[in-house]
Amino acid sequence: MPHRISHHIQYFAVRGLFGLLGLMPRRARGAVGISLGRLGYWLGIRKGVVLQNLSRAFPTLPEAGKRTLARRCFEHFGTVATSLATSTSVVREDIGDWLYFDGAEELDKAVAGGKGGIVVSGHLGNWEIIGAACARLGYPVSFVVTTQRNKLVQEWLDNVRRKAGVEIIPRKQAIKGVLSALQRNRLVAILIDQDAHEEGVFVPFFGQLSSTPRGPAVFHLRTGSPVIFMSSVRIDGEKYRGKLESIDFEDGADQEQIMAALTAKLESYVRQAPEQWFWMHKRWKTSPPAS
Repeated sequence: MPHRISHHIQYFAVRGLFGLLGLMPRRARGAVGISLGRLGYWLGIRKGVVLQNLSRAFPTLPEAGKRTLARRCFEHFGTVATSLATSTSVVREDIGDWLYFDGAEELDKAVAGGKGGIVVSGHLGNWEIIGAACARLGYPVSFVVTTQRNKLVQEWLDNVRRKAGVEIIPRKQAIKGVLSALQRNRLVAILIDQDAHEEGVFVPFFGQLSSTPRGPAVFHLRTGSPVIFMSSVRIDGEKYRGKLESIDFEDGADQEQIMAALTAKLESYVRQAPEQWFWMHKRWKTSPPAS
């Protein structure tokens, strides 16, 4: 019962906060996000995980530099959280005010090919708002999403995505859901940068083997659907640059080779804006099996 009560408290707090944020101008909303991020940093919420991950990824970075980068990471994800108040109101006419978008023709090619497309990304920049923008531009977008512990917040978040025009595929139903979406010529977005436990394929990420979801490789090899890498980086306040790139693999590439190439692509973008990647996640939680 206490657990259920806490979920209701969290739900109403989130709904109330986002209701207020939706009434604010974009710049003010961004300032609130930065403040919330700083609060999270000073409260120490997963700060130890962030600093440990930064030590693994940037072993030569001085301690002061790691703490500065950690604080900027918290600030960034504060703005990502508050930007969700915008996603349902994204309209085609004002997308250009806050998003520079390169490579939309790759989505057009995928849809024209009739096999849909596998859009690969990571927790970098603001993947949610970029996906919402693609949907508002008229593209048939589906998200593979991980279920949160708080079912009330999960339902609310999924409704926010649906109102933005995004179809939801629960990760537990990913095989059936993704294949169905590709057969319907949809563009399926899959994030590849969270620990996939023993079921994942181990590929290098910042020089260390990391358990990585196989999904994009499995679906590409099974369906022949094209793979498109999507990056998003905040460049000023709540303005973002989104980029889409078609990814080709060598003939005969297997799951490990495909996921290694995609993970290397993601790492290259993380290195350009490290404060905008989700260092709060225990990316190297699962160790590779002993040889």
